[in-house]
Amino acid sequence: MPVSAQARVLGFAREQSLAVWVLQLGMLVNFFGNGLVAPFLVLYLHFGRGLPIAVAGAAVATGGITAIASGFLAGWSADRFGPKFTVVGAMLSNALAYALYLQVTEAWQAFAVAALVGVGTGAYGPSQQSLVAILVRAEQRHRVFTQNRMFALVGLGLGGIVGGFIAAGERASDYQTLLTLDVATFLVFAAVLSQIPVARRRTEGRSSAGGYITALRDRSLVRLCLVNLALVSAGIAPMLVLMPAYAKVHGEVGEGAIGVIYAVNTLTVLLAQIPITRLAEGRRRMPLLALGTALWILAWAVMLAGAVGPHAWAAVLVAVAVVVYGVGECLYSAVVVPTVAAIAPDALRGRYLGVMGFSWQAGFMVGPAIGASLVTIGPLALPVACAGLCAVALAGALATERGLVAEHLRTPRVIARGPSSSALMKWITREHPRVDRVACPWLIEKFVDKDAEFIYVPADQVMAEARTRNATPYDVKDVELGHRGPECSFDAFVRKYGLEKDSAMVYMAKVIRGADTADKTITPESVGIEALLEGIRLVHQPNDQKQREASRPILDALYAYCQTKVTKAA
Repeated sequence: MPVSAQARVLGFAREQSLAVWVLQLGMLVNFFGNGLVAPFLVLYLHFGRGLPIAVAGAAVATGGITAIASGFLAGWSADRFGPKFTVVGAMLSNALAYALYLQVTEAWQAFAVAALVGVGTGAYGPSQQSLVAILVRAEQRHRVFTQNRMFALVGLGLGGIVGGFIAAGERASDYQTLLTLDVATFLVFAAVLSQIPVARRRTEGRSSAGGYITALRDRSLVRLCLVNLALVSAGIAPMLVLMPAYAKVHGEVGEGAIGVIYAVNTLTVLLAQIPITRLAEGRRRMPLLALGTALWILAWAVMLAGAVGPHAWAAVLVAVAVVVYGVGECLYSAVVVPTVAAIAPDALRGRYLGVMGFSWQAGFMVGPAIGASLVTIGPLALPVACAGLCAVALAGALATERGLVAEHLRTPRVIARGPSSSALMKWITREHPRVDRVACPWLIEKFVDKDAEFIYVPADQVMAEARTRNATPYDVKDVELGHRGPECSFDAFVRKYGLEKDSAMVYMAKVIRGADTADKTITPESVGIEALLEGIRLVHQPNDQKQREASRPILDALYAYCQTKVTKAA
């Protein structure tokens, strides 16, 4: 790995807390267990327990039905009792279910156990995603979600390799060993989760007004879930489940080559996910999702070329298709779940993610069911149908953007923080603030540290109090975060925290500069913002903290306005 790439990966990793790393290592163990068993479960029920292979396959598929109901229940539970409690419950449910697989002797037992597996599987997604949303700052969620996915891929891949060696003897005892190891991984993951310190949210333990009704009334959520349903049905599920059959039937690609192709897809995601996630930061989410969808359309076109062209090139073209698909999948991962987590109110985040989980589970039921029939029709049917549905999803993604509020249009930028970032940041300035001394705290809370503490003291005490309280002074003479020439302190914050690439923030800095300094002609909005913030100061004086808090909605609105203004100008 080149030094620069290695540095990016290490920097990506070091920014996470110990709790996040514990969670992700637990996920690695959990998905290792999934990889051990998933490819061989039907074989176990057929060869190890004597069930007809069609019955075994149908039994395993039963879990998809209960997973849908379980996802909704888990969303409610994550909001009501907390996501950690819900994830641990899901893992214990799966441990019990896979242990019961060892006792199956009749078909009805296989169906019952598979249904129990679906309970834990469906509950995992919404609750685990809600847990991530609590453990990390909002602007870092997209990074952690993509890291989680990489851990899951590595775990699945390693589990599949180890499982293949263990099951090579095709003895019933070999399959039972796999199941026993899988049970152990669920228990380990549950034990790891129980040790993660998670602050109890104020919303937990209270009934949330409206619940799922409120979530389903959010048009942005519903539109995004419909787009996701189409993308899972026409992209993710067919590529994972049907690609081997399609490549073998229509391109005469052998099993060995298909295994290599799967490895190429996994390698593509592992290499591309972090750079693409960084690329997404500061950019509009829905156009990125549309770009990823366009790559999936291209992937299906290349897949079709592999099927109808010379079969000597089929394996190569299918491999190219899955590489293109893998890049699109990285864009998908950087956008969809992080957007849902962002638009969800804290009290309903589990339910929002539960609705998204439903679209995922439904896509995995609909896509393979219909796609399998299309494979039998001929080489054109599956790629054309999937590409067509992806085109509809592309248009839907662009339409969804119109319903998002300005704050959620773009993937947040992650601001680099110092070695003491885990401690509470303290900032100190002169009392009786005006424009600059309420705008700078707004920037800090929104982009640097939402839990920062702000201190206002008499002007002649700022530096002494800064040393005593270990606080950073701003908007005072001869400090880094103060006025420089015609620029005000807000400009210094924008520069220090690398926000110059955000064109909306650059324009907002001009507005604040005009409102705070003598030059009121910098922007036409400066005079109005000064009047509004001065009015808030007069209403709340001499309470500086209330003035700062009351100014926050005005500055939120100004930033949203600036985002719209620069977007129209572009």
